[in-house]
Amino acid sequence: MATALVTAVQLPPVLWLCVRTRTPLPALVALGLSWPYLRQFQSPWQTPPRSRTTTLALGWWCACLVFAVLMFPAVLAIRAGAPDGVTWGLVGALSLVLGCDAVLGWPRLRRRTVRIAGLAPGLDGYRIGQLSDVHCGPQVPEARVAAWVKRLNALDLDLVTVTGDLITHGPSHVEAVARGLGGLRAKDGAFVCMGNHDYFTDGEHLVRALERHGLTVLRNRGVVMARREAPLYVAGVDDTWTSRHDLPRALAARPEGVPTVLLAHDPDLFPQAQAHGVELTLSGHTHGGQLGVPGVRRWSLARFITRWTAGLYRQGRSWLYVSRGAGTTGPPVRLGAPAELAVITLRRA
Repeated sequence: MATALVTAVQLPPVLWLCVRTRTPLPALVALGLSWPYLRQFQSPWQTPPRSRTTTLALGWWCACLVFAVLMFPAVLAIRAGAPDGVTWGLVGALSLVLGCDAVLGWPRLRRRTVRIAGLAPGLDGYRIGQLSDVHCGPQVPEARVAAWVKRLNALDLDLVTVTGDLITHGPSHVEAVARGLGGLRAKDGAFVCMGNHDYFTDGEHLVRALERHGLTVLRNRGVVMARREAPLYVAGVDDTWTSRHDLPRALAARPEGVPTVLLAHDPDLFPQAQAHGVELTLSGHTHGGQLGVPGVRRWSLARFITRWTAGLYRQGRSWLYVSRGAGTTGPPVRLGAPAELAVITLRRA
């Protein structure tokens, strides 16, 4: 199955290159890049550890996919009078750039502003950092998590959040991700909610490790943060896939009239959050699809699982921000759905 898929992705550009060069060399190059990776391949969701072989193979396949998509527009442009050599040169260059970015891309820093009616003056300008879908494991070692943490710490945030899926699966990287995330620093602390992958191991073991390293894990509960006599309620719900979530319980201790920030890994909880008057929900889970059309959030694989695919949404007085996350599930590739770290700034409406 994997071999057939890889062959189908590479076939259009490789055949085109063989015809243009009048040699079988492009096919041999494609085979040389693909075969070492495919020999180690187990399943689409359990890929070999990241290595030079992995990076080269996946980068090449992504470049081939982009090239295949652009072939038809390129032919139309040439028939309309565009220079043949220049057109194909641009298509090739763009394919290689996007292919490299798909496997090497550093998380983008997304800055968004959320305007809340009645927000206390003391919370105007309050900045919340969000890291989501870390997926610490063979593809995301502790050093990479620590680099993301360092980048967020440099922003001198008021609050920092981690919205679930801290590991890939199993116990092997629990201590690593706890150490890495334990370095998070913000004026009002670092808060975590659990995701579905966090129960692909002993979830209690993960919670204990996180709390031992100074993180506050919110499982169907919340806490009141008071800054300059301006309270903010920060709550978190547990995983929806294992039916551990309980939104009413998470909001039970919310004081009357206090704005709420809810950490909910699954964005499908947003309608319930809105019904409970939650001003801002921070979610992840979707990865932005990992594969999508750049700049068009509706056109991604995430549309198969939710309507809340990526970015900022609003319904009435309630806001939702869905992070594309920093890590990956399955093949460590992000094409048209770049990894991200987010900073949400609260402003008075």
